[in-house]
Amino acid sequence: MVSTLADRKARSVVVWGLCFGLVTAATSATGEQTPQTVGIEEKLSAMVPIDELVFRDEQGKPVVLGSLFDIPVVLTLVYFRCPGICTPLLQDLASVVQKSDLVAGEDYRLITISFDPQEGADLARMKQHNMISSMTRKPIAKDAWRFFTGDEATIRRLAKTVGFNYVRDKNGQDYVHGATLTFLGSNGMVARYLQGTRFNPADFELAVVDASMGRARSFMKRIQRLCYAFKPESHTYTLQINRIILGVTLVFVALFIVFVVIAKPGKRRKDLVEGAHRVEEKSR
Repeated sequence: MVSTLADRKARSVVVWGLCFGLVTAATSATGEQTPQTVGIEEKLSAMVPIDELVFRDEQGKPVVLGSLFDIPVVLTLVYFRCPGICTPLLQDLASVVQKSDLVAGEDYRLITISFDPQEGADLARMKQHNMISSMTRKPIAKDAWRFFTGDEATIRRLAKTVGFNYVRDKNGQDYVHGATLTFLGSNGMVARYLQGTRFNPADFELAVVDASMGRARSFMKRIQRLCYAFKPESHTYTLQINRIILGVTLVFVALFIVFVVIAKPGKRRKDLVEGAHRVEEKSR
């Protein structure tokens, strides 16, 4: 009897051990695909240490990232040999830049950085040439869209700050990663994200306005900013009907007050003139 109970306990320990081992193995096998490891973790208001990060430009020369932040920046993290979503991301970015009323190089700057430390200036230079030469409808200067490479530590620091998480693919050559535009203010603060590989010009422009952080805006851009609000769930800007109704109401109230203030003295003058006429008629 004692022997039977001991055997049962031994078998139970073995079974639980096997189950634990299978669960651990399954977790390890799928760990690379968890949201904590791959994807975009939005870190709004995070400060990128732009004056501490040095990358290499299209000619292989070191450039302090902060030297390019005289205007808001639209940041894209890709790798130039990417066979997947990187090229569609950059192509649609080029398309939306050409459709936008804002001017690249004047209202904002585009910065694309490879997160593959093995890529060099030759690939950055070729990618810049390919993207800018494709923008025939609304050409931009080379300084308006810069392409950089860097070392592993610098790339990881930037990616961690903006919440861009990626891992090596199982083939050891490619990466598993997300796609996003990250909008940064001129002080390096993360202001907005637009995720995916398709972008709307209105969403793009409003995100740039958000990132401008108090820079001069045109009257129409101010009105547009008031009428639209960013929805984090869908990563888009939506028309705010309640704001429009409130705005229209305030305009009508203001016009009514102006009418009363201006019209009232006129009415008084008219009453005085009519009263004078009546007195004059009675005196006759």
